[in-house]
Amino acid sequence: MEIWLTKEGDTDGTFKKDALWLPILPPSFLVSLDNLHQTVDVHTRGEVTILGKRGLKNLEFTSFFPAHDYSFAAHKKNKEPYDYIKKLLAWQNDPIRVTITGTNINDLMIFTSFSYGEPDSTGDIEYTLSLQEYRPPKYTKPVKKTTSAGKTAVRIGDGTLDTAQRSQKQVTQKVYTVTRGDSLPALAKKFYGSGSQGSKLYNANKSTIEAAAQKNGYACSAQNGVEGWRLFAGTRLVIPS
Repeated sequence: MEIWLTKEGDTDGTFKKDALWLPILPPSFLVSLDNLHQTVDVHTRGEVTILGKRGLKNLEFTSFFPAHDYSFAAHKKNKEPYDYIKKLLAWQNDPIRVTITGTNINDLMIFTSFSYGEPDSTGDIEYTLSLQEYRPPKYTKPVKKTTSAGKTAVRIGDGTLDTAQRSQKQVTQKVYTVTRGDSLPALAKKFYGSGSQGSKLYNANKSTIEAAAQKNGYACSAQNGVEGWRLFAGTRLVIPS
C-alpha cells in the first residue's frame, strides 16, 4: 500500500503536478461518510425520515515524517521532516488528490485539520492529518425566454416560468456544512460578527441539529442546558440573514 498526496495546478499556462509519497505508512486510517437523512415530526404520524443525499467523505490518519532512514519506511528518506511540513502547509488551502493504492480512495480532498509536533528527541515529526472530500458547487444560470405577449420570463430549474411582472426577487439561502470543531457561537461570530447570535442559528436549524444528535446516539443536542452544543461534521445548516 502507498499513500500519495498530489497537488495539480496551472499557474503560468503550463500544467504542473507536484506529488508527495508519504514515507511512513500510518498503522491505520479511518474513513467516515454520513448520509444526510433527516428526521422530522409530522403531526399525524409522529417522526418520519426524509431521505437525503450522501455527505462528504472524511479521511483521517496519524503517522510521522522520519529524521532517519528506517527499514520499515515505504521509501528511502529524501527530505527532511520539516520539508514535508512546509509543503503540506503550502497546500492546506487548495484541493489535493489523495490516493491510497490497493483501496478505492482516489479523491480530491481538502484539509480540515493538520497538527504536528516532536514527541521525542529523535527528530521525527509526528502528525495527524484530517481531510474531507472536495465537491465544488455547481451553478445553473437561468435562461431568459420571451413570451408571446412580449414579456420576459425566466425559466426556473423545475421548468416553471416566472414573468417579469413579478418583480419580487428570489431569495437564495446560504448553507454551511459543519466541520469538526465547529460550534454555534463560533459560526455566529463568523457570519454575524458576534457569538451571541448562536441561538439564531439554532432556531433556524433546530430540527436538523436535533436529528444529527439523535443519529449520533444522543437524546438531544444540549449539554448543561445549552441547546445546539453538540454539532456533528457533515450537518448542513441554513444561515439566515
